[in-house]
Amino acid sequence: MKNLILAYERGHHRIKSMSKALKNLDQEFDIVTKDFDNIQGPYNKIWTLSESLLPIQAKYEREWDLHDLSDAAAKILTDKKKFDDFCCKIGLEDLIPKSVIPTKKEDLFSCPIVVKPTIGSGSKQDGFTYSSFYSKEEFLENMPDNFFTINKEGFRDQKFNNEKSYYMIQEKLPSHAKIYAPYFFIDNNGNFNNIFWIRMQTKTIARSNSKFIEMPISVEVVDRIDVPDKLKEAANTLYESLSDMLNLRNFFFAGPDFYIWDNNIKLIDCNPRIGQGLEIMDKMYNNKLISSIINGNQIKINKRFLWKSAELKPGKIKNIKDYSHIKKHITVTSHVLEPEMTILEQSNVSDNYFNLSFQIEQDIKKPDMNQTYQALRSKLQDCIEYY
Repeated sequence: MKNLILAYERGHHRIKSMSKALKNLDQEFDIVTKDFDNIQGPYNKIWTLSESLLPIQAKYEREWDLHDLSDAAAKILTDKKKFDDFCCKIGLEDLIPKSVIPTKKEDLFSCPIVVKPTIGSGSKQDGFTYSSFYSKEEFLENMPDNFFTINKEGFRDQKFNNEKSYYMIQEKLPSHAKIYAPYFFIDNNGNFNNIFWIRMQTKTIARSNSKFIEMPISVEVVDRIDVPDKLKEAANTLYESLSDMLNLRNFFFAGPDFYIWDNNIKLIDCNPRIGQGLEIMDKMYNNKLISSIINGNQIKINKRFLWKSAELKPGKIKNIKDYSHIKKHITVTSHVLEPEMTILEQSNVSDNYFNLSFQIEQDIKKPDMNQTYQALRSKLQDCIEYY
């Protein structure tokens, strides 16, 4: 079995996880992170770790007579608007928020909105994309002058394989909603398997009087029994449709995020790749979870994690006591606290500007991990003296 891993260099964490999984299966693999149009094959299987590279996978699937991903399926899974339109076409329109690719102000609708590129990642913010606005009037006041002109033609971003993208305006789902997301795998026979569920807590960060972003500050694995039945039913219906109607095979999925409030359920952002939650769980299972899933031997999930920002008091550090006794609970991507360093308000669990997050692991049947989190947070905060 000869495997090809398609990824960007910036996705080194995903590459590492998939490489370990294939090594565990004693399978050969090559990793390609650039010059995607000149890959010498054939390969027996392609694993794509960023959705904007799926059209590349589909191209080589045709050339090498593979059957996991068609051109049509690649276009739908790469583009957020095409994915939403596909869901509406197959009868899942009740799950899809309102959205439009506007080319004039009359296209906009009157409710809180969020702007997204149809192809791209929420982690790549630029001050405009993934921002939310309380009304279309406030959006019109903040949008670039050439917004509608750009959206008529589309644009290309080198960070996302130069695929043509547009700005999609989507209904902003309520911040008071409960948010859950599943991790799924569609196997070689088209059978879909729910690996585990996570529950998220988000934080609203004001960027101005009219603009804000909402980002996850807490991600927690939850027992399936704690996931509302109607969410599990909606997820199973979605993945059965993806398997049957797009004829997908050998695909990991992270999400989508399901928002539930009152009697409403909506979904956003379905990522056709391994996600960070699965990478964390794979490490907790000694890097055997992903390989077992590929091999058709699902490991029973009896562990869970809580990944949550420390929510430290902002300010400049004057002195800091030794906190090595709690470092084993701090994520490897967190910043090291030192005197003269300024602690900023953290917007999400992997904030590039300032990040101090805890990762707590335990048996799924043990008491609430938030008690451990609060104790660790207090201990760390007590170590810091501010100016």
